[in-house]
Amino acid sequence: MSSGGKGTKNNKNKIVKHNAKHEKKSYDSDDFNARSSNVASNPDVTKGEEKHRVLALSYPIRLAMWDFGQCDSKKCTGRKLERLGYIKSINLTNKFRGIVLTPSAKQSISPADRSVVQQLGVSVVDCSWAKLDTIPFGRMKGGHDRLLPFLIAANPVNYGKPFKLSCVEAVAACLFITSFDQEGHQILSGFKWGSSFYKVNKDLFEQYKVCKDSAEVVKVQNEFIKKCEQEQKDRIENQLNHDVLEGIDDDDDEDGLANPNRYNMNYFQKDDDDDNDDYNDDDSDDDDEEEEDEDECSEDDDEEEEENGSNEVESDNEEDQDEEEEEEDDDEEEEEEEEEEDEEEIKRQYRLKKELQKKKQEERLLQKKMTKLQVK
Repeated sequence: MSSGGKGTKNNKNKIVKHNAKHEKKSYDSDDFNARSSNVASNPDVTKGEEKHRVLALSYPIRLAMWDFGQCDSKKCTGRKLERLGYIKSINLTNKFRGIVLTPSAKQSISPADRSVVQQLGVSVVDCSWAKLDTIPFGRMKGGHDRLLPFLIAANPVNYGKPFKLSCVEAVAACLFITSFDQEGHQILSGFKWGSSFYKVNKDLFEQYKVCKDSAEVVKVQNEFIKKCEQEQKDRIENQLNHDVLEGIDDDDDEDGLANPNRYNMNYFQKDDDDDNDDYNDDDSDDDDEEEEDEDECSEDDDEEEEENGSNEVESDNEEDQDEEEEEEDDDEEEEEEEEEEDEEEIKRQYRLKKELQKKKQEERLLQKKMTKLQVK
């Protein structure tokens, strides 16, 4: 209110209060154009998270991420790193001068990048693998774009899948390859499954970290992939050979060819028939002796005996013919069974061949994906 005149307003003497809301935002060097997170003041914090927040205050490596909000907030490792205080989100228009882990890079991360990591830090892209094509990687301004070499994911969403790493796995991999092992284990310890990532890829990390530059890292990667492909082919061939051998053994067992008892039974049956013939011969000899002793036998009796003998021979011949016919029938049945088993074997071989072709097709698809991600 003015003290002179009739209460007229004087704009020149009007006092304007400062509104902090309209003050232009600025970031110091420690924040490197980072957006502050509201989750830091969240009272619902576990003891483990509180411990990591204290450790994050003295974390020596700067970490940043471009968050596109495509991941599940409960499963997003980038969001959790931000909640623990290790990483900070940056806008798409902000430039990050350190290592930028992006699939659009032309060079792999290597131990030669250690000084860049130490001085300028590491940044990642927090997005969904299913929506990778929608990410404007060209608008992300970075000083040192890098690819990650072949590594296997250990996170619950993509466990066992090559290249599909989460944010914390990508950052930790970069730190392990540049020999910041302690810092890598520290951020992984914030996750229950974090130690599994290092265990699964330990051999690869040991090989990558002794390379001189990106070219050697790519060479180690390609040799490892080639070795894995050869081992997979060997396993498939061994499995096919094993299945084929098992199929042959089963057929032999079903045919009875490996069971000698059947032949022994036939042998004993043959011996029994011979014994019966000998017994009949002995009886006929006794009859002849009795006939010789008896002087009263007539020629008619001899003729009747000859006729009876001829009838017995004819009956024996008929029995032999019946046995031969039965054997022929058995042979025909065995041949039919063999034909059916041959058909089953052909079908089994066909199924195995189809499975092999399917596995080879999967290998080719995996090889194409890896070729796209490899550094030319």
